[in-house]
Amino acid sequence: MQNNKFLVLDIGSGKLRLAELELENGELELEEYQEVEYAGFTDGAFIEDDFLESCQKLVQDIDSQQIQSVYVGVPSEFCGQVVKEITSTFDTPLDLEGSTRSEFLKYAESDEMTSKINDGIVIDVNVIDLVKRNASSDDNFANSANITGKVSYIYADKEFLNKVSTTLEQLGYSDIEFTSSINAQAMQMTSSSMREVGVVLIDVGYLTTSVAVIKGDGIESLHSFSLGGAHISAELSENLNMPYKVADKLKRKVLLTVDPSEVDYYVVSSDDKEYEFQASKVNKVVKAKIEHIAVMVSKCISDEDYAYQFIVTGGALNDIKGALDVLSSKLGVVVKDEKLDFDELDKPEYSAIVSLIKQAEQKIRNSRCELPFWKKMLNKIKSWFDF
Repeated sequence: MQNNKFLVLDIGSGKLRLAELELENGELELEEYQEVEYAGFTDGAFIEDDFLESCQKLVQDIDSQQIQSVYVGVPSEFCGQVVKEITSTFDTPLDLEGSTRSEFLKYAESDEMTSKINDGIVIDVNVIDLVKRNASSDDNFANSANITGKVSYIYADKEFLNKVSTTLEQLGYSDIEFTSSINAQAMQMTSSSMREVGVVLIDVGYLTTSVAVIKGDGIESLHSFSLGGAHISAELSENLNMPYKVADKLKRKVLLTVDPSEVDYYVVSSDDKEYEFQASKVNKVVKAKIEHIAVMVSKCISDEDYAYQFIVTGGALNDIKGALDVLSSKLGVVVKDEKLDFDELDKPEYSAIVSLIKQAEQKIRNSRCELPFWKKMLNKIKSWFDF
């Protein structure tokens, strides 16, 4: 009997999030959700070697024999992205939004095309747009047309994939499939009408921030930098001389929508102690750090059209009241928050895991029909490392 249980793992820069799902009557239901803090990663590398131990905590009560597949989101700091123009010949008539597009995507995903991306292992392929070229004058090709597509390839670091695959296999999971976390958010959190205009998606995490420019059905450019919510807490800790744990609690009380007076204070309780901090000084520090994030974002999108829509996901900024106003002001655009709901996972901080769940649901349905692209990529990963 085919197992109908699946795991989705979101590898954040400060937390690992795991969803245990079951497919019942054609619907994917959340059986269990868990998360665990760990040392995380920054500058494209894990800070400590605690990934295996942290994964063990997440799956210790799960019977691996009941799990069909594990779907893993790869963070942007372990990904690269490139856009290629590809041309293929199709018989007419053509349906650029239907069957032709599907066939073109299969061609773009083929080993012939993905093998040309030598910087890593391709985990996601998306067609940004298709253009019909002039039909051939050759009588043998009179009923055909050349189609050129702009294709986005996202590739993952081989050592990262090897580390994650080895860890999960040690825990009893052999069917592992990868996708880019930011690509899942890009496709699940934006509508086709939004992508037609263009979207800049900013995912501000604990230690890192990802910036994806989305157009059509793919990511046109992808950047990440090591700056996130933890850096706001660290700045408060250093500038106002307080323990980091207190600073992290203080950050969540900050209100940037008003200008506090000199007699306004934030009060924070920690370890049976009560701390008071002048609100104007706290706001100044937090605002400066958010503006720093905005400057880094602007460097990632310096060549982009500011007519694009800007959305922010993740909990690092969405947890601070007024943070998006500061970000909008510094960038000179209107920045909105976005989230997806899946059962009780209804906050912006769950954007990545919910997007991965919804992406996995589509892959699960497709896998009942054919070998999915992610599984082909896993086979390629195994061939690289001989495991």
